[in-house]
Amino acid sequence: MKYRLILIMLVIIAASLVYSNTIREGEYLAYVPNAGDGSISVIDVSSSKLIDEIKIGDSVSHGIAVSKDGQKIYTGNLEDGMVFIVDVKSGAILDTLDTGRNLHGIDITPDGKYIFATSGDLQEGEQFNYINIIDTRDDRIIKTIESNGKSPSHIDFTKDSKFAFINNVMSANISVVDVESLEVVSTINVGEMPNESELSPDDKYLYVANVQDGTVSVVDIKKGTEVDTIEAGEGTHGVAVSNDGKVILTTNRFSNDISVIDIDKKQIIRSIKTNGQANHISILPNSDIAYVSNLESEDISIIDLKSYEVIDTIKIGKEPHEIEFVRIN
Repeated sequence: MKYRLILIMLVIIAASLVYSNTIREGEYLAYVPNAGDGSISVIDVSSSKLIDEIKIGDSVSHGIAVSKDGQKIYTGNLEDGMVFIVDVKSGAILDTLDTGRNLHGIDITPDGKYIFATSGDLQEGEQFNYINIIDTRDDRIIKTIESNGKSPSHIDFTKDSKFAFINNVMSANISVVDVESLEVVSTINVGEMPNESELSPDDKYLYVANVQDGTVSVVDIKKGTEVDTIEAGEGTHGVAVSNDGKVILTTNRFSNDISVIDIDKKQIIRSIKTNGQANHISILPNSDIAYVSNLESEDISIIDLKSYEVIDTIKIGKEPHEIEFVRIN
């Protein structure tokens, strides 16, 4: 009854939100979950303007995913473990799913078939060690996997959607899940407090941001082991790889900057200062533009990846996390 009443209220609020009619087909919107105030900020990428906020609850999860057809957003309520499915065009909440656990990371397989939702937190306990799998065809939870690591957070996938790599922040390792069988098939040891990872464009290497170490672990996918460690900034939290695969970008919470790392040289070639606690980073598709969420200053830094300069700043909600881009069809 409690959740039903909440859902009704949220649908009424969300249904009143209509995006600006100035958004044209083929353009992108950026969606950012704000954990501190339970909202999702909507940014018009073409104008670099905040155009809407979708209220979800008191808090939202740190992850966010978009369906392959660009029609639905998957977000969640952090402590209550509710997954919210939101219509992209109207902002209305279409449905909810109760995972029964904490909800941290939310990511979708490249083929769009499955959502992986993790229960991790910055603490240990059996209740934080689960991964819920949602089938997007009918939006239902089809399996719950108990992780072989402690406190799984964010997830990355091979481009063929065959394997998932799940960062376990409290056990310094990565769980590898076979997406076909939905079973954990191996574990890879990395640095302390691995929060987020991203594969190289050719899927040969996984780059892992280790918060406690301030490093990036380089994992050889074929060997299934860490083969190198690269120094980054302090509190390395988020990671992205340039489209040409030559540069790693990390967000560093404690040093309030982004490290630009030359992959061949395995060293920092540039540091970019941001306003406060650089958190997550995402590269706009088919572009040389990156968006960075800043946890403490509650804004987005837009970075030109040719000049490595901050070219704009957008004020958004409290404690922003991942950034997901949606192409308007």
